[in-house]
Amino acid sequence: MKTFSGKDVADAISGLSKKLGISLNRTLQLEYQNGKHPQLLSYEKVEKPTIEIPAIQKYLIGAQTFLNQPCQFYDIFRSCRHVIFTQILNNALDTIIDKVHNYESRFEKLRQETRYDPFEAVLYEVVVAANYAASPEVKRVTFLDEQSSESPDLEVMSNTGQMYVECKKFDRAADIVSELRDVVRHKVKLAMDAFLSMNQSAVLEISFHVDPQSVADALIRDLCLESFGSRTPSIEKALTVNVRPLSSQKLDDFTLYPSPKYYWERYGYREKGEWYGLVCAMNARYANHISVAGSDDILASTWLDEVDYECAVKWKITDEEIIWRHKRLGYTRLFKGLSQLQSKGANSVLHAWYEREESVGHRQDELLDFSGRLASNARDIFAWIIFNETSLDVSVEGRFDIIERAHPIGGPGRKSEHPLVTTVFVRTNDSQLGLGEFGIGHELPDIDQRWGSA
Repeated sequence: MKTFSGKDVADAISGLSKKLGISLNRTLQLEYQNGKHPQLLSYEKVEKPTIEIPAIQKYLIGAQTFLNQPCQFYDIFRSCRHVIFTQILNNALDTIIDKVHNYESRFEKLRQETRYDPFEAVLYEVVVAANYAASPEVKRVTFLDEQSSESPDLEVMSNTGQMYVECKKFDRAADIVSELRDVVRHKVKLAMDAFLSMNQSAVLEISFHVDPQSVADALIRDLCLESFGSRTPSIEKALTVNVRPLSSQKLDDFTLYPSPKYYWERYGYREKGEWYGLVCAMNARYANHISVAGSDDILASTWLDEVDYECAVKWKITDEEIIWRHKRLGYTRLFKGLSQLQSKGANSVLHAWYEREESVGHRQDELLDFSGRLASNARDIFAWIIFNETSLDVSVEGRFDIIERAHPIGGPGRKSEHPLVTTVFVRTNDSQLGLGEFGIGHELPDIDQRWGSA
């Protein structure tokens, strides 16, 4: 999936509506894009939505808002996810309906689930099933009834015989990641308030060398003020701070905020860069970009008209222990998946989906550690474990991108040199590109560069 045309997205919205027997909530969608429900599409671990609706509606609303640009409220980062997975799911359902058996209960879950992580776990099962069904070596794919938590997800009849497939999805953000972001947001508030009291716009670059929870708020503030006054970095054992003053700016046109373009050009921040996160405060006047006459509600906007003051904190962690806790995968989930396959024989496959956070990089060490534990235990009999690693991004130019890397581990029950299915979200020609180094995969250039060279 290289680009996203309006027609492709519209076809995906109508396709999902038809195949799942649902319809886009047009009233709620219009209210959202007019700024009435700004938390509607929020990821629950970041911000609790004020209205509970099925997750599939969130995807349809996010994708439709992308099509309806320009509008009053447009969260480009959230729309990226909705646009991408709406198309992936729609394409998968075509194959499921044509070639997969006993899919009705999964469709019902897609219609009913309200939270993102459980919904995407079902989406993953559907996408994996579609990829097996599309393989020329596969004769039949069947979803197994979920009467027992010990039952795998899929039965696959291939040229090499009967095989079973289990799918495990890791939550988009681990609890420790959400907690860490909350801690940092709290810790830097005193420093941000200090610059607000001076009416001095600035970018505060903070590197924590220890657990942020152990650093005093006042120390962060004092080092930021010291760096600002000296125009040089302030270095302590616990953290390093560098403050860059921001000059005032005049916006010649309404400017989308938040957006990767504003973040990069104003703060030097990319979500796929070295910094773990961004905390922002701003005194600004937002624009009524599109007329919403007739509404008495206070409506949120994502378009800046004027900015009087802004302070952005870019932060990262250098402590190896915290980084490891940030990156590690829950082995319990993986071993549970293998356990669900044990009674089905050696010709079984476990697919596990996790998302890469570019700030902490690849998880090669963690995957090698897991592989070593498997070899050491020598208890689990399986054919393959396939890690499906995805990375979503919105470029500075506003292009949506998904990169998928597959990392297979061969087991004692494998019957072939290569697994039947590797990547599942993005179709690739492995015979030409290959999967790349285990745990790392191919490092691809930014989509703006790939687009420019196409």
